[in-house]
Amino acid sequence: MRRFHVSRAPVRQALKELAEEGYVYRERGKGTFSAQELPVHPPNLELGGLVRYLREQGMDCHSKVLIADRVPVSDDLRQMLQLSPQDKLLNISRVVLLKKRPIAWSQTYLNVTENFQPTVRELEEVGSVFVLLERELGISIARGDHQISASGANEEEAETLGIQAGDPILVVETKLYTRSNQLIGWRRAINIADAYKLSFTVTH
Repeated sequence: MRRFHVSRAPVRQALKELAEEGYVYRERGKGTFSAQELPVHPPNLELGGLVRYLREQGMDCHSKVLIADRVPVSDDLRQMLQLSPQDKLLNISRVVLLKKRPIAWSQTYLNVTENFQPTVRELEEVGSVFVLLERELGISIARGDHQISASGANEEEAETLGIQAGDPILVVETKLYTRSNQLIGWRRAINIADAYKLSFTVTH
């Protein structure tokens, strides 16, 4: 306002347009920042490796496990994984925080033996349920088939991520396959739209 001798309204409008075009992003109560400062999610990042990757880039990143328990199978998951109604899946729910700000919430459902029941502490120490899965059961997740869509946060998603209901989110739903091409689970990750960039490469 001082530099260009204008009122607050055109400044707000300019920042709004810059945000819509992806040049800047906003953090409530903190300000507006260049989008070039956003961490980038690289195309070859292994499943469950976001926290470790961001830490390796020198960023203050960690995850908080909300749930590590067995849950009944929903109709959709039962059909997808070809399970019976009485089966239960291991549900790992965690929030990824960057500089103490939530940027993503993932819920992973795995069809694994009941003997595999990691604790919240184990999961937070290791950072990924997939590491424990390979270490304890010798099962490696070799492939994830993603479906990506844009949406508005519902009440539960907004409360978990500290945003407003209806705020833009990026939803990534992933089918999880073992090295033997067995569909072993499914994950739904909710990403705050202005938290980081998702980079990927398409070849033919």
